[in-house]
Amino acid sequence: MATRPDSNLQNALIVTRTVETGQTCTLYGVVKDGNADKEVQPTTDGVGAIGVITALGPLAGAPGDKVQMAYLAGACIIPVKVGTGDATRGLFAKVVSNGVTDATPTVSTPAAMDVVGFFTQDGVAGDIVGMVPAKSWLTE
Repeated sequence: MATRPDSNLQNALIVTRTVETGQTCTLYGVVKDGNADKEVQPTTDGVGAIGVITALGPLAGAPGDKVQMAYLAGACIIPVKVGTGDATRGLFAKVVSNGVTDATPTVSTPAAMDVVGFFTQDGVAGDIVGMVPAKSWLTE
């Protein structure tokens, strides 16, 4: 378990976005564009992922909250919440319903998934660990 997540946002492209009506974003959660300009909503499968929430506003991620989002553009390490399946340092990361987890292809389960980065730390579900953002499509 990571006692403290790796984090280096020095070169990150961070913007302010509004949480879409009817949605709730979590700190260190992966998000996609909302239905209007400058809005975001959570993504549970990585499809359309554009960034990671790095700070919540006064509404704690509730609809209408102004949140800070780091784009998945690399050149930084973003803290992310580990989901079911755990995180392994050095492996690609994919989005699941409750966070980000290892994106590991196997012979019986070929990979065909959106990848949002790679982990810099190990962690289990619920931990916050470091991830280098890198939006890609992983195939075997």
